[in-house]
Amino acid sequence: MKKRYLAVSALLGWLLLIIVLMIISGYVNPEIYFVLGLIGLMVIAILITPIYSRPRYARRLLVVRMLGAALFVALFFEQFLVGLPVITLPLIEAAIPIERVIVVATSLAGVVCVFAGAVVLNSARGISAKTLQEALNAGGNVDCRALPRDSMTYYLPPEREGDAVVQFVPASATASGRESADVAYIGGRPVRGQYREPSGMQLFEMLKRSYSLRLPVREEAVLTAIQEVCEDVIEVADRVIPVRREGYILIELQNYRLLSICTELKQDFPVCCRVHPCPICSLVACMLTEGLGLTCSLEHVHVEPDARSITLYFVFIP
Repeated sequence: MKKRYLAVSALLGWLLLIIVLMIISGYVNPEIYFVLGLIGLMVIAILITPIYSRPRYARRLLVVRMLGAALFVALFFEQFLVGLPVITLPLIEAAIPIERVIVVATSLAGVVCVFAGAVVLNSARGISAKTLQEALNAGGNVDCRALPRDSMTYYLPPEREGDAVVQFVPASATASGRESADVAYIGGRPVRGQYREPSGMQLFEMLKRSYSLRLPVREEAVLTAIQEVCEDVIEVADRVIPVRREGYILIELQNYRLLSICTELKQDFPVCCRVHPCPICSLVACMLTEGLGLTCSLEHVHVEPDARSITLYFVFIP
């Protein structure tokens, strides 16, 4: 279950608990209900909002939070309203101070605002299926049957600020026998091959441009950013578990939404995942490479169809 669904359940449970306690105590006050509900919304919103990116639901929720905070400030200052005229209701022959009407109206608007936050969380969606499909199509279909079994490919970090991550495919990892003119230094030695744009670069640039993705420099923070992107922004997995092993970084994507693209040909020819990975695996490689500033290689992709999960094994070359 995604975090925002848990957040909706927690917020509605908190609001229900407040009203039940008020009814039991015999003191139902819309002002207190609004304040406690807003506190619950603020806490939940802070807990589920990604640190290194901004999904659409986070932006909408920010608007609701700002409106709720403005109503909270208004409610505070309304407590000092005195000396306003009294409204007389002839039908019920009652006189109500205007300041009381304003306070109650503000409190009720605040309660509506809190419930609006629950609606935003419940109706939010990650990246659209159309946009995701366009990004996946950027990878294309490559025949990997002729590739050597030990083929590898490398992701090289940007040389200057503003440059993009590039993928380098050694000549030994290509099916053609043509001479490769490009040379890259991998592990301190020159290697001939071809420079390519990673298949996940379109998705990577879109996340930076439209979802304010920013990459930290510490390893733990980079892994957190990958987790947020896969779970909360593009929503390709219900849970992402990054693990550091000796010599490896493992990224496990549980209940992987795009498991079908990891089966059939790529499962029969695992070298295809190393040389021509799908845009999602390529995206993770690009994030690791740019965030850590190290040359990265996707060494292995382990697919578990029964568990609906995949595990990506990354190695780094100093």
